[in-house]
Amino acid sequence: MTTKILLLSCLCTVLLAAQEIVSLRIKGLRVNGSADARFPIAGLQSRPITIEFDIDETEPPDFRLRLLHCDRDWNVTATSFINDEMRNRTRSPIPFEPAPPGVQQYRFHYTIKLPGFPGIERFPQSGNYVFEIYDEDEKRVLAQGRFFAVEETLVPAMKVSNRSLPSEVNPYNQVNKIEVDCVIPKADSIRGEVLYPLFLTRVDIYRNRQVYNPWRIDASVPNAHAFVDGFGTSKLKFIVNNVTPGNDYRRTDLRNVDEYPIGTTLRPRLGADVSRFLQKPAGDQNGTSTLTTGSRYADYVPFQFELIAESRPYDSVFVVGDFNGWRPSRESLMAYHDQTQRYLSSVSLRRGAYDYQYVVGANDWISLEGNDWRTVNVYTAFVYYRDNRYGGFDRILGRVQRLSPGGSQATSN
Repeated sequence: MTTKILLLSCLCTVLLAAQEIVSLRIKGLRVNGSADARFPIAGLQSRPITIEFDIDETEPPDFRLRLLHCDRDWNVTATSFINDEMRNRTRSPIPFEPAPPGVQQYRFHYTIKLPGFPGIERFPQSGNYVFEIYDEDEKRVLAQGRFFAVEETLVPAMKVSNRSLPSEVNPYNQVNKIEVDCVIPKADSIRGEVLYPLFLTRVDIYRNRQVYNPWRIDASVPNAHAFVDGFGTSKLKFIVNNVTPGNDYRRTDLRNVDEYPIGTTLRPRLGADVSRFLQKPAGDQNGTSTLTTGSRYADYVPFQFELIAESRPYDSVFVVGDFNGWRPSRESLMAYHDQTQRYLSSVSLRRGAYDYQYVVGANDWISLEGNDWRTVNVYTAFVYYRDNRYGGFDRILGRVQRLSPGGSQATSN
């Protein structure tokens, strides 16, 4: 069993780099939780996340799901005590229902809630998890994604304030300062568990629904902008003081069939997008999407994102949103069209309303979108603990969410 897990770990070192659809058989993979921004957070045996996707096949396949517990850096936990090959998988097919009459682009809609499904009635441990959707007949992974299972051993508190970064010029100097306070409780009177402060070293902070490249506060990694007060004691404060708020997301709404008719590639009704580098925030839905359901218009349509940019100023531009997990990747790379001087990307979208944004290069969210204290984000912080049992694994002892304050002035040093 240990050998199996180790081999799986080697394989997933490559696979887990992306939340993605591996096979074209899967359409519209989406993962939502009940937390703010529908961030995919579940309890060990409550507050389930929802995983949904569509397929266009004559008969509904027998799709199953398995889980992989990962460490804080999304490497598969290489111990069979945590990643039990027989336990961390569904015992029955993922439930499905037929597409509404009149829908042309898919025939079945699959939905599963975790925990609480046979085989995964609860999560064995808290931590980072990757799910894999596979065909029971082919034994091949078709899609995968990330979520978090948390416990409530700690009840952290978070404070978000505006800070002016002295080393940068406007608008790059406008940042959020985030402080996460933790108090380690005394030994649990029921389980008798003793938590050791030296093993509580890290907090990761995510913005809205962006589950990649979090801001990291790690006591063991020197950082000029992130540090820990009280490390090694029962009262700790994790601080990061250079979190760029960015700008509110752009938004497109394809639900109106008169404005976006069937039978053609849809384009932005108000014209192509332009840079918003110095534009103020206009409001968004914190990265969420709202899909059309229950009618023949709950279908997929081709939509072309268009961004005007003279003389190709950037080598690579990506368009990201709920439709691709908010992650710049090869699939979300836009092509530059010299004649129209536009970056273009055609995406198959289920009709609905989507927040989206343009990213330059691997992780530049500011050059095209701007950066402004008035942007209001949902920040989610996870407190990690290194548990030395069973060969060692990472737990999430607690989590906290807060909105950034908005406003146009610094409120913190």
